[in-house]
Amino acid sequence: MFFAISVTNMASARSIISKDLIMGSKVFYRIMDNRKNQLSENTKILSMDFAFKQSILSADYETLLSIVDNLKDRVKADYASLVSLEYTIMADTLQPDLRGKRYASQELIEKTEEEGEVSSITTRDGGYFQIVIVPILAPDPIAWLVIGFMINDTVLKDISSLIIAQISVFHLSANGKLNLVASTLSEDLRKYLVGQVNVNILNAEEEQSLRLGQSEYISFIILMEKRKGSSFFILLQRSLNEVLRPYNLLRTRFAIITLISLLISFVVSIRISRSVTKPVSTIVVGVRQIENGNYNINIEVNQKDELGELSTAFNNMARGLQERDLVSDLLGKVVSPAIAKELLSKKVELGGEEKEVTILFSDIRSFTTLSENTTPTMILNLLNRYLTVMSEIIERHGGVIDKYIGDAIMALFGAPISHPDDVDRALNAALDMTEELEILNMDFQKSNIPPINIGIGINTDIVVAGNMGSVVRHNYTVIGDGVNLASRLEGLTKNYNTRIIISESTYKKAKEKYTIEQLGEVLVKGKHKPTVIYALTGRL
Repeated sequence: MFFAISVTNMASARSIISKDLIMGSKVFYRIMDNRKNQLSENTKILSMDFAFKQSILSADYETLLSIVDNLKDRVKADYASLVSLEYTIMADTLQPDLRGKRYASQELIEKTEEEGEVSSITTRDGGYFQIVIVPILAPDPIAWLVIGFMINDTVLKDISSLIIAQISVFHLSANGKLNLVASTLSEDLRKYLVGQVNVNILNAEEEQSLRLGQSEYISFIILMEKRKGSSFFILLQRSLNEVLRPYNLLRTRFAIITLISLLISFVVSIRISRSVTKPVSTIVVGVRQIENGNYNINIEVNQKDELGELSTAFNNMARGLQERDLVSDLLGKVVSPAIAKELLSKKVELGGEEKEVTILFSDIRSFTTLSENTTPTMILNLLNRYLTVMSEIIERHGGVIDKYIGDAIMALFGAPISHPDDVDRALNAALDMTEELEILNMDFQKSNIPPINIGIGINTDIVVAGNMGSVVRHNYTVIGDGVNLASRLEGLTKNYNTRIIISESTYKKAKEKYTIEQLGEVLVKGKHKPTVIYALTGRL
């Protein structure tokens, strides 16, 4: 019964509002037409005044402006503008400084030339005006008189009191921008209105239901004016809550009866719901723990139903996530994080792809001799400190540690992740490695560890990057002649008494400025053609 009464009241209120808004739209049109016609008739009468015509032809600007302003007051308009036959403004009561400038709405005057009189809505100085354009005849047109009244909140409030509806005027410009021109709504409700009204709503041919604040408003849209690149819409609204007030008392009485019935139902249903909500809450707590990264969790739901099965599946999932997290963490320590991410993000298969990669090889010189004269523990500590520092530099520049070969490091710039400046990243990493080595040697000296020296070889070439190995064990790496050349260049640093040697391909692809010395051509072991090599000594 409560539901039936509510539906009936709602349908009745909507029907009343709909009829009132349709009637209100007709009254609004008539009021606007009467204002326009009255303005037009008064303007025609005054424009026929002989003295006024003479002043247009002979009066100075100040006198002409005063005459136009007086004419505006006599017809009770908000602004008036006198435009020449060449479409320039002769006098304007709203913006006097526009004298001599071209009239903005020239197309309306051209239309007036054809039809004899035109009425339209236009914008002036940030405001919107309903204007009438009439010719000044003597007997042929000698100028055009533009008279308008402002469309603002005050005008709409006067009309609203007659049609018992809220009125809002919207302007849709040529670029699709929608502006609220004026409205009888309060400032708070206007914010809700602007946030909801869009072009689709305005172009709809049926009434709309809009929620403004706490109230629902039935809205009726009418097109006030449409011309090329500009449209004006009128939105008539009535609050559904206000119309429903007479029905609310009756609805409240039935609501009390309904609530009593619901209370009885609630007492019965709460016992049933507890058997569901408690295990669901337990599962939700577990989900939040998973969301926070805590996979070491086990929930208990002692029910032999779907929720019990769900809790078992949840516990299995948590254990699976925990194992995956451990694998990911371990993999990130065994290989470079970038390679670990590449391996975990796709199906791991043997094979690879051709990529342009810059390969960096570094090696500690005379490491065998150093190992013979140093204890294994000291060597291990030295290596760990050295490799930690050098690896951090390489990864900071976007490089990827491919592998550690004893005291040697093989690093990649361009695989598995490519950057436009991989060559410069490799060169800067190599320079930073040599600079950091000096700091490391000072620390080694304090610990009575002999200083070390390194050689670095860098080459850029097309290589094959991907997973290599057996079907049961894979290793992400790069292979190709370019890898071998980088290793050979590292070995040549001993012969040329320099720390960093780069190939010609790397030299040509570098974009930044460096201190580079050409060392000449060498025939690298395993290659038939001489290779031009360069020594990298610093930055410019």
